[in-house]
Amino acid sequence: MIKMWGKSLIIIILALGFASILVLTGLIFTIAAFTPDKTYRLLIGVPLLAAGLGIVIYALKPEPKILTISVKWDPSGKIITEELKCPYCNAPLPPPKPGADIIKCPYCGKTIKITEEPIW
Repeated sequence: MIKMWGKSLIIIILALGFASILVLTGLIFTIAAFTPDKTYRLLIGVPLLAAGLGIVIYALKPEPKILTISVKWDPSGKIITEELKCPYCNAPLPPPKPGADIIKCPYCGKTIKITEEPIW
């Protein structure tokens, strides 16, 4: 399937075709509204123009790209491992999941917030 701006090319072509019909019909009604005693045609022409132009803008608007950035960090110094203990019951805590900042103690059920303190 051919994609353009993140959307299917067939969908874009159909949307632009439908929008061109709306815009042309809206232009005809808007021009016809300037004849004497036919100003009510503006109530039809202007919404048709707006709808057609809205479809064109939506069809041609590119979808935002989602970037995934992976950062790998290799510490250059000596690594000291430390066992995490619950401050309430002093039981050993399981290792935290990557990116998690809260651990639940499996023994007492309390939740502990993990903060990383820099070593200067």
